[in-house]
Amino acid sequence: MKSTISIRQAVSAIILLWAAAASACGPYYGPCYGPYNPKIPKPSFFELYGWDKSMPDLEREENLRLWQALTSERIPLADIEQAVYRDSYSRFYNNTSYPTETPGNLFYIYLNDTNDREIIDLLLTAKDMEEQRNRILSPWHYPRERGYNSEKGYYYSEETGEFDDIIKKCTAYRGTRLKDRYALQGVRALFASRQYARCVEYYDSAFATISDSNLMKRMAERYVAGCWSRLGETERADSVFARAGDIMSLSTDDKMAYMSKCNPNAPQLMDYIRHGATDSAFMAKAADIAGQLLKSNAVNYRGDWDFIQAYYNGEFTRNVKLARKQIYQAAGQKFSSDELKDLARTYKIKLDAKTGNTQSLLSDLKWMESKTGPLNPDSNKWVERLMNIVYADLVPRFWDKRDYTTAILLCSYADNINEPEKRHTVYYFCGQPFWYLTSISLTITDLRKNKTFFNPIDYSSLSFQMMGSLTSKELASVYTKMMEHTPLYDYLRKNIRTDSDYYNELIGTLALREGDYARAEKYLSEVGDDYMQTLNIYNYLDLAKNAFDCYASENNAFVLFNGIHEWIWDTAGEKSRAKLDFANKMIDYKSIINNPERTNDDRGLARIMYAIGRRNSFEGCWALTQYWRGTGVSLFRPYLTYYPDDESDDVEYAYSFLYDYDTSDESDRIEDEYNREIEAALAMLESNEAKAKAEYILGNLKTVVARYGDTTTGQFVKTSCDRWKQWI
Repeated sequence: MKSTISIRQAVSAIILLWAAAASACGPYYGPCYGPYNPKIPKPSFFELYGWDKSMPDLEREENLRLWQALTSERIPLADIEQAVYRDSYSRFYNNTSYPTETPGNLFYIYLNDTNDREIIDLLLTAKDMEEQRNRILSPWHYPRERGYNSEKGYYYSEETGEFDDIIKKCTAYRGTRLKDRYALQGVRALFASRQYARCVEYYDSAFATISDSNLMKRMAERYVAGCWSRLGETERADSVFARAGDIMSLSTDDKMAYMSKCNPNAPQLMDYIRHGATDSAFMAKAADIAGQLLKSNAVNYRGDWDFIQAYYNGEFTRNVKLARKQIYQAAGQKFSSDELKDLARTYKIKLDAKTGNTQSLLSDLKWMESKTGPLNPDSNKWVERLMNIVYADLVPRFWDKRDYTTAILLCSYADNINEPEKRHTVYYFCGQPFWYLTSISLTITDLRKNKTFFNPIDYSSLSFQMMGSLTSKELASVYTKMMEHTPLYDYLRKNIRTDSDYYNELIGTLALREGDYARAEKYLSEVGDDYMQTLNIYNYLDLAKNAFDCYASENNAFVLFNGIHEWIWDTAGEKSRAKLDFANKMIDYKSIINNPERTNDDRGLARIMYAIGRRNSFEGCWALTQYWRGTGVSLFRPYLTYYPDDESDDVEYAYSFLYDYDTSDESDRIEDEYNREIEAALAMLESNEAKAKAEYILGNLKTVVARYGDTTTGQFVKTSCDRWKQWI
């Protein structure tokens, strides 16, 4: 056999140079091996990540709405927030004294047009209070009058200090319209002046006739809790904090247990549990508390607590049967928010998928997809939830049942729902497509300009990888079934590829891989040239090699043509028909091999050509049977956007059926098969002329001249093959 060491070294050097140039050119997007890896996201089905809004934030939002109700519903909340919270005392005073300085702010316009001095005076008092408070917090502040507390070890402002005027003004108010707001400012002023006992006494009298649900009373109550804490009454302070829902201010370490006893209906408790929902021990305790509360009928929103139990058993104990029972119980109960109600339904869909219950699958998919619209600010989160349920639960279950049609339709549906325009990706280095190292073949290019095809989701999707894991016969059956008219199939097909060229080309390629060349010819003959010309392997050298040249197995850019190493570029038509032509040629060779009327020389030479073609279709001409070529890379495996929680997280294992393009073992098998076939074929040959042709085909030019120099082939080699490369 001809030595290829120098050629391989040269190609390796070229590759290293290209790689170095690539890293220098930039920018660099994505991995350098193969096409897009599908992602299986793990979104939140119950958890909260980060404290989205603190209690002050929530109180501020509620207060803004109350101001809007007190003035005019036509005033934007942003205008109210600017005047009430953001503007300083002096700016507010100027804007309500000199209306020409308040362009555009409808809250100021309303106050000035109505001359509502009562509201103006209240807000000036509140802003004065805030500025006084900020001033005494400064390390450079020196109170006008100070006393010394020997027990506490600090100086403090006396009652007659900075807040005295504010306290007097608040306690002197006798109106009803702003009674609660003046009472709140009085409590704040007393707390800031450290008159804790008087603050508690004033709160009790000022808010005696005001409802517990009143926002100002709830805000003032938190200051009262702070007073009790500073007076040494920690337990009393905690009870007030719990009643106010201020779970983070509790002094106890077990905040969840304390709140569940004192105020289990506080929305802050549910948020607190959701923030800790990734901790198994924490959730075990939450589930136990949920069970106790549900038995005692102590909660108003039973759906929330059924959801907690279902989520714990579904995610941590892996008792999916019990979790499903509990989530169905939750579905019939009241929830504290529409968000939790929607998440509970979504988790029910996930548990149904895990257990194989697909009775409501179509309606569930439609409902979830309705959440992914552009008007929903949480659309991306809902897309991830839908993808997770399809990829992680539905697809593996249908695949295990050998319902490949439904599995592939669902997978393709999920592939397309997540920004389809980003799915077909070609990597570029220095402005040129870098085809040799990455070998990104069969990614459809520039489909937007091709009126024949509409949907660009193609060879980068997980559904395509799944189809590539089937046999050609199985995929042909899947394609027939997926076109059947059922409510579910009709819905899933709406955004996926259904054109016959796409599927016939893949079926034919799988058949080439299997060596079923008759089936390959049947399906590839149905694929149009215009479709093949949209594939990357058409645009680059991948389909231009001669599969029946023994040197094509070198897996480099050179092939032997008429005895000379050179670049081979077939015409456009020949390249686009390369797979079909290969199938037909293999059928012809097989026909000769199996024809008893042909001579042993004819059959032996045909067997050699068949063996070369078979090996090259997996090696140097890999594009005939594969869609990507690389070593040491597990390409066809879904990429998890999270680390498994533990060993029981088997999402990746569920996709172990996908074809893995790490071809090291396969290469050894193909090479062994090739060597056996060549040895058997050479043994069939009888004439020296046939043996000389065989050695010439195999590239053994020295053997041809040494053993069969007198043959026609030997004379041709002596007189025509005079380049040194051909004798290495």
